[in-house]
Amino acid sequence: MTNLADYVFHNVPAQLSPLEEFLDPFTRAELGEIAPGTGGHYLDLGAGGGSVTRMLSELAGETGRVEAIDQDTHMVPQGPNIGIHTQDLSSGEPLAAEGPFDLIHGRLLTHHLENRVEFVHRLAGSLKPGGWLLLGEFVRSTPRVVSAPSEEHAAVFTRVLDGLYDVMTARHTHGGWGHEVHRTMLDAGLSSVRTRWHFESWTGGDYGCRLYENNVSQKRDAMIEAGFDASDIDLFLKDLMHNKAMVVRSHEFVSIRGRRV
Repeated sequence: MTNLADYVFHNVPAQLSPLEEFLDPFTRAELGEIAPGTGGHYLDLGAGGGSVTRMLSELAGETGRVEAIDQDTHMVPQGPNIGIHTQDLSSGEPLAAEGPFDLIHGRLLTHHLENRVEFVHRLAGSLKPGGWLLLGEFVRSTPRVVSAPSEEHAAVFTRVLDGLYDVMTARHTHGGWGHEVHRTMLDAGLSSVRTRWHFESWTGGDYGCRLYENNVSQKRDAMIEAGFDASDIDLFLKDLMHNKAMVVRSHEFVSIRGRRV
């Protein structure tokens, strides 16, 4: 079993803050529709910077409880109704937090796991009757340039993003997994399963392009080792993602939820 630490991005503000700006509105909207109540028992997997842990803590209230699990928990907030557990979820070991749960949330986690199908089935079995499983994933899609200073700028962006995705795939990340989660939840016996897809435009210098910059920066050495052009990568990092004339499509984010009968 490959250790999750071998190929995920580091839990640092440059990575997590842009992710939260992009994804938190979608997650908050999902939680608003699911409407988990005060006093619930919630689990946040791959808690990262802790923004969803905070949301769940507010929903749980004084009589509820949130368990947060990540292999790096230094950014997860502390609180009277929050339990923090350090665990590599790729290990196949039982969850560090004991259920059953009214809601389990995991964002940008399961596509990194080699045992992802089994893991989703385990999560479904850890829900209380009526409990919800809410997962969110990035899926690999063709890089899209909306506007660029030149054709060469657009070509460099496409080459570098393809290189990033290739390196991630080579390191056991399943780029198409988000499209398979819906069927996996159905196979796990969940009902009311629903999937939503999200895109938006990102302009050079904004939070989205800062996210691209950090993704590529963290994987620069691995991309060069895999044969991708260092000059392309450096132009991407030093110019493209800070250039206001550069407008590109965001990562594709898939949000999937299902309920235990």
